[in-house]
Amino acid sequence: MRTIAIATLLMQITTAPNDAPLAPSGKWTVDYANAGCILSRDYGTAPAVTSIGFKPFPLGDTLEVITVSPGIPAKRYQKLKGTLTLQPSGETFQSDITVYGIAARNNTLTSLNAEGDIAAKLFRSTSVSIALADGTHKSFAVPGMRGAATALRACQDDLLKGWGIDPTERDRVPTPIPRTEIATWLSTDDYPSEALESHSEGTVVIVWTIQPNGVVGDCRIVQSSGSKPLDDATCRAFKKRGRYSPVLDRDGKPATAHAMRKVVWSLP
Repeated sequence: MRTIAIATLLMQITTAPNDAPLAPSGKWTVDYANAGCILSRDYGTAPAVTSIGFKPFPLGDTLEVITVSPGIPAKRYQKLKGTLTLQPSGETFQSDITVYGIAARNNTLTSLNAEGDIAAKLFRSTSVSIALADGTHKSFAVPGMRGAATALRACQDDLLKGWGIDPTERDRVPTPIPRTEIATWLSTDDYPSEALESHSEGTVVIVWTIQPNGVVGDCRIVQSSGSKPLDDATCRAFKKRGRYSPVLDRDGKPATAHAMRKVVWSLP
């Protein structure tokens, strides 16, 4: 993983009212990973440092928001309903939030996936708040988002080039419309017998080509689940069931497009 810093001014943490957003104590950084670019920043001072990270998919309209904070939750793993709020717009996004306890680091990690044009709205925001159904609430000031967005875009362009995809495709071709819900392209019936027998689970990230006629072409693994049968089953299902409306660029001409998705395999 390669990391670049994109700001040099450090802002000291300040004591604030309960509802006021935390002020950053570190600079924005962009981490270059295999399946995505993560924009993150620290809040507070060691050992009580909390971090927030944003991982928009370079293809599509999915944004993962991650927080890491000190301490272990009562339950090592749980899913809760939550709300992401952007300021000053006040727009809210409802989502399931996964909460993990990382014993080795004495940390709590939360992960929220939001869909839509949230990434563009995020980079116009001054603060971000995350509220969980259990009453947990965190609010972060996010100054300097314009410069952060530029650095993140550069990272995503590099990633797409590494996958053999022209970065300008995102601006030339509107997001293709699937004929059926993507969530229906995969089911527990697709769990390969080899993976069931070995009790294999994992998370895989795939990128696939959408041909001008809407048929899914090639599929590639950009982040492996650690199990070849699970990786193969993911692409096999998407190629078999994936169908889109004909793909046209912004000039109305037939075009080729790409899409990506994170798939979590867990034993039924």
